[in-house]
Amino acid sequence: MTIAAIIAEFGAYYLNNGQNATRLVRLLFRPAVTEQLFVPRVSDDTLYQASQTRLGRILQPFHKNWTPLGALEALPIVIKQFKMKADLEETPDDLEATWLGFLAGDSLNRTEWPFVRWFIEVHALPQIQEDYELNEIYLGKRVEPNGTTPGAAGTAMDGIRTQINGFITAGRTTPVVLGAIPTDPKAFCEYVEAFAHGTLKRYRNVPMFMSMNEDLALRYAIGRDAKYNLATTPVVTATPDGNDPLTTSVAIQHSRQRVIGLPSMGDSPKIWMTPADNAIRLAKKTQNMGQFQVESVDRKVKLFTDFYKGVGFLIPQAIFTNDQDLDA
Repeated sequence: MTIAAIIAEFGAYYLNNGQNATRLVRLLFRPAVTEQLFVPRVSDDTLYQASQTRLGRILQPFHKNWTPLGALEALPIVIKQFKMKADLEETPDDLEATWLGFLAGDSLNRTEWPFVRWFIEVHALPQIQEDYELNEIYLGKRVEPNGTTPGAAGTAMDGIRTQINGFITAGRTTPVVLGAIPTDPKAFCEYVEAFAHGTLKRYRNVPMFMSMNEDLALRYAIGRDAKYNLATTPVVTATPDGNDPLTTSVAIQHSRQRVIGLPSMGDSPKIWMTPADNAIRLAKKTQNMGQFQVESVDRKVKLFTDFYKGVGFLIPQAIFTNDQDLDA
């Protein structure tokens, strides 16, 4: 831990002046909201395997001769789970002779000190959610670790962007060619409408969340107000996983789709959407996602947890995206 600034300001000693955990403040963490767009599947398998089946045209004019038409095709679907971990090590003794001494304790077992529970609940667990949201679920591109150093941010899993771009490269997802994102809000509103109205007709009336970064979602809301002389009120909308949503959405004119801004997308200009039942979220060792194993070693406290997470799509042809951010 780094508490040099506390010592420099308050001194290298502890005085009980009524300070407690309510005086320990922090910035807000970003919750993991993107995974709410994916239907959950809890599985012990690290791979979710399925098959997309399709049949071509079979209806034809009648005549007496035998002329079979159409062939059943089965395509493999694989959605991966990726094992992730968090390893932490702190020395609570460093707190005793400081303003933060109320987090220390009297037990020889440092795992019983108040610091440990506070540290897990206030920082470690929310930090895992923020790291997953901002680094992995959308921006992630899996890089196998070397086993000796911590892996870089954004290398724990293949995220949404990596998967969609992979489908585009393979010819299984066709992006809508719309060009660069307009900076003018009204023009961007029209860009979004063109995207929604140009959706493959068989899916055009299917409700979907059109996902984009948070700045673009705000730009769209401003542009929609300007174009239609409206006072847009974003609404909280139910999410496919059945949990209480932590973000809001804005309607698209003459469309059943809604714009939603996702923290996970950072500054990416990509826009994407898919029917709710096409997006799958996998999880394994789910009980570990909200807890840490805590050990006391040589007066140090070591904390660790590990679990599996993964997201993916069943039918790549039912993913709709613009022609931006294709090289990541």
